[in-house]
Amino acid sequence: MLKKTVVGLLVGLGLVANVNGSDLKHDMSSLSSTLSSVRYGFLTNNKEKAVEALTNFKKSVDTTLGNKEIITKLLPEALKYKADIAINSAEMIDKYIEEINAIAVDKTIKPIQAQMQAQKAYLNIEAQCFRCHNLVRDWEQN
Repeated sequence: MLKKTVVGLLVGLGLVANVNGSDLKHDMSSLSSTLSSVRYGFLTNNKEKAVEALTNFKKSVDTTLGNKEIITKLLPEALKYKADIAINSAEMIDKYIEEINAIAVDKTIKPIQAQMQAQKAYLNIEAQCFRCHNLVRDWEQN
């Protein structure tokens, strides 16, 4: 009886650990998809679509990466100590989103210059994503 209880407990813990990993993959996949929508808005010169997607991206970043309690729960046990890296990246991403939003409403910048500045800020967002991935995980982890 004790043996069955211990085995059941271990299986349950394994499932919980697996769910946390799956949640992280799901959240990262969702962030990637939303960021792709931002890129698509830039590529099609659809400022409204890009800004709308950025708003959604910011909400997801702030909820997942910008919340220490949530990101710590999502990270595998061996990587929980790296939650501050995600928090820092979320702060930088927010800064670049604010920059893009400011550019979008600034009527004093020539349209081509505004587009190039906003795209540069977008590339900085992508760089923050890669930075976090490079520092928090390695190629061996899936």
